Amino acid sequence: MSARDRYTSKVTCPSCGQAGILHVSEDDHPYMRNPHRAVDEIEGDFEASVEKGVSLKVRCKKCGANFDHLK
Repeated sequence: MSARDRYTSKVTCPSCGQAGILHVSEDDHPYMRNPHRAVDEIEGDFEASVEKGVSLKVRCKKCGANFDHLK
């Protein structure tokens, strides 16, 4: 079983400029095709989800803008 790698990523809304931090984890194994990312915690007024285990989609709750982060 592989270990989980954990890191933080700064996020800024491209529409209103609101800033926050996403705490993300993913499988840490060099031979895995899919890192199975997960959002563990969100600091700021954002919602975030992971699509297909890789793409991170973010929505700003302040202005409603949707954008991609960490493709």
